[in-house]
Amino acid sequence: MPFTQTMTVHADAAEPLADLIEAWHHQQSGVAPGYQGARVLADTERPGRYVIEVDFSSEEEAAENNARAETSAWADQLKAHVRDEPAYSNFAVVHTTD
Repeated sequence: MPFTQTMTVHADAAEPLADLIEAWHHQQSGVAPGYQGARVLADTERPGRYVIEVDFSSEEEAAENNARAETSAWADQLKAHVRDEPAYSNFAVVHTTD
């Protein structure tokens, strides 16, 4: 079952977050277990609040990815660009439209 992990963060700008996601995508697409893509969302009602969504083919593969050294290193880079600890949430995808 498809799976999405989110990270909610507070940052001064979207560009460093987008750069981190873009670098991850180019380096890890086809390498990170189950990784399917990601996006950065800016909260239009709360400036400085961002949600990073990362899609995986399954919860199990997301867990495998989370255990990798590359993922820990990326999370450390993320922390350098945000004001507080990221808040993580996990979602089973129950429906998508075509």
